[in-house]
Amino acid sequence: MNEFEIYQIAQFNFINNAIYTVAVILMTGISFYLIRRAREINFPFYGKIILSSFCLCTVFFGLQVSSYLVLNQKNMSFQLSEIKANGGEISAVGESFISLWGQTVADGPASLAPDIPSTVLWATIFLMFVFGIWGKAPKGAYEK
Repeated sequence: MNEFEIYQIAQFNFINNAIYTVAVILMTGISFYLIRRAREINFPFYGKIILSSFCLCTVFFGLQVSSYLVLNQKNMSFQLSEIKANGGEISAVGESFISLWGQTVADGPASLAPDIPSTVLWATIFLMFVFGIWGKAPKGAYEK
């Protein structure tokens, strides 16, 4: 595989990741809407459990999409460094990708794990979901 093919495959992966990111954003918006409606109509206990499981799936899906983005970036760096290690020439852009994402032949292929900012973001959204569903609303918040 040459450098151009690596870039082409990575771009397809970035497009797929962008589509899934849109789906995650829509699911997050739907989750917040359902939480607001659950508070307005005073959802029963079993409804809150079902809503919690939906929100948990949204958080998991968001973490997974973030993980695939990081995996694509690091594996692109790994593949470029593999070409370089085998004596092939890579462009200055390839060198910058290797230095930016830092995954080299010595590190091996990347694992499926989200980066720290994504983990913090989704942990925060998870807490917002949990407190939105199970937390006590301020007095008069949903009275008309």
